[in-house]
Amino acid sequence: MIRAELLKMTTTKAPKIAAAVGILGVAATQLASGWLLPAISHMDPDLQDSVAEMATSTADQQLAAMNVLGGGSLSSGSVSVGLVAVLLLGALIATSDFRHGGLINAALASPRRGRIMGAKTAATAMAMVAVGLGYALVQGLLVAVAPSTLGAGGLSASWWDIADVLGRGILALIPLGVFGLSAGLLIRSQSATFLVLIGAAVADVTLGAILAVVPATSSWASYTPLALVSTATGPSGGLGAGLALGILTMMALAAASVAWMTLRRRDL
Repeated sequence: MIRAELLKMTTTKAPKIAAAVGILGVAATQLASGWLLPAISHMDPDLQDSVAEMATSTADQQLAAMNVLGGGSLSSGSVSVGLVAVLLLGALIATSDFRHGGLINAALASPRRGRIMGAKTAATAMAMVAVGLGYALVQGLLVAVAPSTLGAGGLSASWWDIADVLGRGILALIPLGVFGLSAGLLIRSQSATFLVLIGAAVADVTLGAILAVVPATSSWASYTPLALVSTATGPSGGLGAGLALGILTMMALAAASVAWMTLRRRDL
């Protein structure tokens, strides 16, 4: 069943387009922050200060720029193209079956809804790893050849630290994809699912900003889903990143459990 789910993803255009848009979005943002802005910074003195903050001349700056879901300094702490593409890819894996009747065929082959949900979740995780590898390759390559990196003598971050940052970024895509999958199974309508996911991502950023400025709730700002993603994929790593990734995974499993129970009770 997992093979069948992967086959559906590779033989339809929409998942491929979502993955391509995500990779191109990550590349475009990294090119803008590492190449375009430095090239035009001489036009505005204020812009030069901002460009200096986006430079990748030190090890810490290089690791920060390699954040797979950060998409470069321009999108750090915001809803990036790569993040939205991952959510929508997960939704497409679910909603395409309702549009084309694939879920009915899967139920005829295996009536147990738990097996269907498990196969979709596993296929989603594999797809997220594949997309994550694309993100990591683009981020790592563009940071390595960025003008400020080459101007400082090349990469100064250790290969272990680079692998750690990129690896955690790839792992963080899996629960995000499961969030999209769960939303698609719950809502079923493709356009409605897209609107809900994009709205939820924007609302998450807004809620985090509100929680952060209120003294009584400032400590809760780091536990919103996108804040957990930022902590899990950030350059600092350590126990905090592992804990954030664990909490994010539990949230995704909870969402998948709700989707599975709904799938069991509703007609296909």
